[in-house]
Amino acid sequence: MKQVEKWLKIADTSLSAVGIVDSDSKIKEVYKGYVSSFGAMVIQNGLPAALAINMKTDTEEGKQRIKVIEVIAKVLKDSEVSEYQNIDSKTLLEKSCKLANNGDVRPLRTLKQDVIDAGIALKLMMRTYEFKKSKNED
Repeated sequence: MKQVEKWLKIADTSLSAVGIVDSDSKIKEVYKGYVSSFGAMVIQNGLPAALAINMKTDTEEGKQRIKVIEVIAKVLKDSEVSEYQNIDSKTLLEKSCKLANNGDVRPLRTLKQDVIDAGIALKLMMRTYEFKKSKNED
């Protein structure tokens, strides 16, 4: 079984735990775009840059975007991968920056692939929910 398939159930529970799935089991439509674009952002800009861009919280959009990183970190934390057992969004960014600055190509590549896999699992699980427009999207 591929890693993404193993992480689907974790992704489902993480979506609720982080607050992306609301009390009526719906997801704001804006999250679909954030999660869908995240993988491309990682590939184009690199993992540290993609994480940093999504962790900017000085706007309402930023407060929503950081939830994507929080849910990815939760998927990694709840996975069976021991090196992620104490990870959160901040330590995920710190770890990716440290690996990039040290020139540790192989561990950075592994982390990048795991983050992309977590994003794919989230994207697949989000499709099982109904989406709703935010009040400011109308």
